[in-house]
Amino acid sequence: MMEKFRYIILLFLLMLSSCSKVQEGPLYDPNGDDGREIHFIQSSMEKEFASDLEEGTVDVVVARPGNSGNYTVGILNRGDDADSFTVPEYVTIPDGEYSVTVHVGVDLSGLVPGSSLNTAFYIREREAALGDGSAYVSQYTDKMSVSVSYELEWEEYYRTDASGEQVRQTATFIYNGFYTGRATGLEVDRAKGTDIFRVNGWASGVGFRFILNEDNTCTVPAQSIGYFNSNYNEYVYVSDMATYLDDDSAYSTYPCTYDGNGTFTFNLIYYVSAGYFSMAEETLIFESDAAGTPEMAIGYDGIETSETGVSASRLSFYTNDYVKYYKATVVSGDITSDQAMQASVRQQLIEGTAPGQFPVLTLYGDNSDLWNIPAGNFTAVALAYDENDLPCNLYTLRFTCDPGGEYMPEILEFEFYNDPSLTSYSPYSTLFWNISGRNVSSLKYLCMRTDMFDYIYDLYGLPLEELVDTQGNTATQTVLDAVNGEEGFLTYFSNMIEGMEYTLAVLVKNSFGDALVLTRAASTMGRSYEDFDQTKTMDDFLGAFRASATGTVQGASGSTSSALQYRVDISRKNDTQVLISGLSDMRDFTPTVSGYYDGSLHAVIVEPQPLGMYRGDYVFLGMSDGFSIYWGGCSMAIGYIGDTLYCVAAPGSSGEVYSYQFLLFGSETATSSTYLRESVGSKTYSSLSLSPLALAQSSASPQDISGYVREFRAGDRTGISYLMHED
Repeated sequence: MMEKFRYIILLFLLMLSSCSKVQEGPLYDPNGDDGREIHFIQSSMEKEFASDLEEGTVDVVVARPGNSGNYTVGILNRGDDADSFTVPEYVTIPDGEYSVTVHVGVDLSGLVPGSSLNTAFYIREREAALGDGSAYVSQYTDKMSVSVSYELEWEEYYRTDASGEQVRQTATFIYNGFYTGRATGLEVDRAKGTDIFRVNGWASGVGFRFILNEDNTCTVPAQSIGYFNSNYNEYVYVSDMATYLDDDSAYSTYPCTYDGNGTFTFNLIYYVSAGYFSMAEETLIFESDAAGTPEMAIGYDGIETSETGVSASRLSFYTNDYVKYYKATVVSGDITSDQAMQASVRQQLIEGTAPGQFPVLTLYGDNSDLWNIPAGNFTAVALAYDENDLPCNLYTLRFTCDPGGEYMPEILEFEFYNDPSLTSYSPYSTLFWNISGRNVSSLKYLCMRTDMFDYIYDLYGLPLEELVDTQGNTATQTVLDAVNGEEGFLTYFSNMIEGMEYTLAVLVKNSFGDALVLTRAASTMGRSYEDFDQTKTMDDFLGAFRASATGTVQGASGSTSSALQYRVDISRKNDTQVLISGLSDMRDFTPTVSGYYDGSLHAVIVEPQPLGMYRGDYVFLGMSDGFSIYWGGCSMAIGYIGDTLYCVAAPGSSGEVYSYQFLLFGSETATSSTYLRESVGSKTYSSLSLSPLALAQSSASPQDISGYVREFRAGDRTGISYLMHED
């Protein structure tokens, strides 16, 4: 049975950029100057050729929105294997045509089965001298990644089990880079007539290919991991480091090896054309029969008091039927990650020498007994012997002996709460955290919306301790000193969504690595349409307003949030309908949004709606609860609470409304298949409020508030982890 514990680590290169097509002016003429933009019809292409070919052709289509006139454009060929691709320097789309097919020649003579040739084609920028009647490209440069390889004939790979039968070879992969965790039971294929292997179901529905060389070294050719990064509009690739560097000498520093006994070790790098996400050593193990193999386990059962009143540690040792006997003892310190020390301890046990101050016991079955061990950090060890009296694996377990409670981490106080009495902090967007403890040497925390927290907990399938350890934020030494101090540590989280429950998970460890994890939930105060001023009429909603919102932009270095102020105007269309202009603070996008006045709610209702085109794509007003994005079935109500207009979910809305975006689609019909996963300006507007200009306070400079959130991607969703204030 296969179990997969994988998750994507958010690293510094996980960005979102908006390189959408540019349209200048409010009107669009596909045969005018604004229709001259040239682009590839796809961002990437992979093609396989028959293994007996030495030359091939890849067809690349260059297109434009209109069909008027001859337009010439220059193409650049830049990539690791650019010399293997022959592409014309200039191509022309003839008058009356929307596109032209470019036949790219590929020299396959240097291609090795199992590897690939890779390059990227770029359209020249407008500064390039393209000749008369040439097309121009906007400030963005279109790009297309191309990868070619030989087609391999895959066969199921079998091994002989202990009974002599042929069984399908399966494997365990231990992830430590772009993914982390372990996947077991992965079926293995082998390319016919080669030593090229493929591990199926390795990542996002794709296989992992590698080549086993005659000298037991390995090669991992460049290959897609099946994960399409919409931030870069291309797939993430993986290869071994030497392949990535195009330098075989790098194998001396970053080896890829096979131990001859079923274990492969790879030094891998995960990357896109703009850079890499992670480098890591990862392991593949061909699984074999467990029968006949001596195996053991060790357990530490804590402190017990004997009948004579002496407190001691209980250690338990467990064996399977193939362990004839074993040698057990305890050594000082933690040797579980020290391979050299483990080898030394194993050799001393074989020679009959005690590796530490504690006696060595020879035991012949399961055993649970009290050991007289002082307070401190220790490792229990056991060396198993098989039926031929040959030493096998050394088993270890680190434990802390703490009869006086002087080492184990302890939380004395842990509160997560909202305090409306603190007028300096908005109860709608702020939560407080108070914690104090003892023996806390490290602390990690994860503060997220409860629904998002539950989602990633289910997605990753990890124990809570491991989830916080891998995805949590690390507290500084200043925070640790306060936590261990007499008064404890008090902080707060800001920029939160009103009316939302948040979960705070905290993992603390002592200097030995003993861990304790705790969770608390708290909610910010919220507003709803029931709080709207019932005395307001439609006339109160007309006029000019100063909008205040948080704008979050996805850029080259991740997301950046800032406080925005801009003008919004609401005008009457008829007795019930209104027009709202200015909901975008962008210079080149000023949509007019339709709404209607609901007299029973004393509010203006705004629903998702089409808003024309922007730079060649179709725009729809979309709304979000911060967890899902809606372009239908969800609507917001804008009403007065005091002297300010607030936006909340309208009655019957399929979701809460905490933000809005101007979503981009590839067609006039908004569907999940036409959604481009982008918004105008890559911007989200949240926490919107409107103050009539006559009542509004003087304008304040926008503030950068991005320093108190950390964004990461979990599956197909983007999560926000809130960061505490240390001041």
